[in-house]
Amino acid sequence: MALIIDNRNSIPGPGVHALIVGVSDYKNLRDFNDTPVEPQWFLTTLTSGASSAFAISQLLLRDKCRLPLKTLRLLLSPHAEELTKTPAIGASGASPATRAALEAMALDWRTDAEKEKDSITVFYFAGHGLQRGPEDGVGLLEDFRPDNGPPLAKSFEVGDIKNGMAPSDTRPNIAMTQFYFMDACLTRPETQKKFVGVQVPEVFGAELSSIEYRSAPLMFSTVGGAIALGREGQPSHFAEALTLAFDRAAEDPIDDGAGNTVWPVTSLTVKNYLDYYYAKLNLGTQVTLNGIVGTPVLRNLTDPPSVDMSIEVQPDALGNGYNLWLLDGNDAPTPPCTPAALKKVEVTIPAGIYRVKVDAGLLRVSPYRSPPKWVTQKVAGPWRHNLQPLLNG
Repeated sequence: MALIIDNRNSIPGPGVHALIVGVSDYKNLRDFNDTPVEPQWFLTTLTSGASSAFAISQLLLRDKCRLPLKTLRLLLSPHAEELTKTPAIGASGASPATRAALEAMALDWRTDAEKEKDSITVFYFAGHGLQRGPEDGVGLLEDFRPDNGPPLAKSFEVGDIKNGMAPSDTRPNIAMTQFYFMDACLTRPETQKKFVGVQVPEVFGAELSSIEYRSAPLMFSTVGGAIALGREGQPSHFAEALTLAFDRAAEDPIDDGAGNTVWPVTSLTVKNYLDYYYAKLNLGTQVTLNGIVGTPVLRNLTDPPSVDMSIEVQPDALGNGYNLWLLDGNDAPTPPCTPAALKKVEVTIPAGIYRVKVDAGLLRVSPYRSPPKWVTQKVAGPWRHNLQPLLNG
């Protein structure tokens, strides 16, 4: 049942193969409302892991990638609170996110991915996680149990998943563009350190790879040693930001070779947008980008992406009697903005060429018109205009 979308026969050629996993209801951990205890590594159930993964699955179902979605495998273990807030999770057809289910689905996912070099794979995990090395993030699955048997027997290493997806003599045609997202904490519980040589079972038996030329960025939702940013009963901040990044995180426009102008969304612009989102909400962390990165294109926007722009006008001596406009490339106000006593304005606008116009009686020459500026996500920081030298007297 975890194969939610199967377009392998209806869509010829390359496409997107996605494996999405979200865990909130850990069967062997205390509820999130209860006091965490040392034998369970002070971990409890979650209320955003399954919601986050479900949100990303819905994003992919809207064909947001540059290739059509061919397969979508979905493993979810939702908390009751998530099912109450988002009943669609329960009707999604997903299988529980157990270790056995992940093994079976990952093998099938890889089998589909190895048929077309030009395909794209997407792996996303949301749930409890641990850090063991720079790329060795460990995801804990529904049946994780640290107090009975090998503590990490029901978990996986994202590095193992990634290594098992490398091209090899057996799989020379595996998808060469691969995206990995780990929406999990990168902490190392003190209780884990009392175990000697804790092992995480392999999902894949990684073969000796041929020359490595994948574009395979691995994005962690936080930095090493930090806690992921869940939201009770809702998708995490990482999932929310990633959803927005699909529509906003774009490079400057290019010609797609067929005479069309497109705005590529790449691994780097996604990372930059996620950091911008975190900073805007003062979340106190950043995204970590590892892996064989390059700048693989996740999707191509056919329209200018939306950009969050901050405009600041100084000095305070301008007083209350002035108006401010943001003009587009046709000199039209966009959006209409004529506030009084406004020193800073936050707007969301399509990428493009803009200039600022300020009408103030204290200016020697009014209105002031700024030079034009090309505004994209890469230059969307505060646009400051110091008009002190232009004041009368």
